[in-house]
Amino acid sequence: MGNSTQTEDAGYWFSAGERERDAGNSRQAQLCFERAVTLEPHNAVYWSELGLAMNENEETADEALRCIRHALELDPKCAAIWSGKGVVLFRQGDIEASIVAFERASRLNPHEADYWMNLGLAYAAVEEYKKALPAFENGIEITPTDARFWERKGTILLALGEDDRAEHCFAQAKYFEVR
Repeated sequence: MGNSTQTEDAGYWFSAGERERDAGNSRQAQLCFERAVTLEPHNAVYWSELGLAMNENEETADEALRCIRHALELDPKCAAIWSGKGVVLFRQGDIEASIVAFERASRLNPHEADYWMNLGLAYAAVEEYKKALPAFENGIEITPTDARFWERKGTILLALGEDDRAEHCFAQAKYFEVR
């Protein structure tokens, strides 16, 4: 990092944070995101990623949520930030609040399969299987070859007593796993 312009470039620090997170260095990622936020405090995505990194590093729940709430103040229509808020709330055990955040994310961007996965998992966690089922079905519509969605849909159908439909889903999951 001999180049002083890089050290003052928020985008550089954000990218470095993403690389560190992807490499499994969550503490270093958090430091990079903190630097990006310091250099560009009006960037909602930077705040959101900082909050997620803090949550991964088991910082206080209040601090992680404070960052994500600030990100939502800056960009309340960003589905990814709503999803991030849902992830933090889910990890903290506030499943009902995570459902609200995941619903918002999936309404803002109904074409993102991960948002449907998160919503389905949250509904399943509170045993609201009839609400989890359409979330997984929406995910299958977006990514029909994703074995994870088929597996989870099958699990929900079993819980609802629909064994034949569940077996079909498990067969689909197995089929797509080997591809």
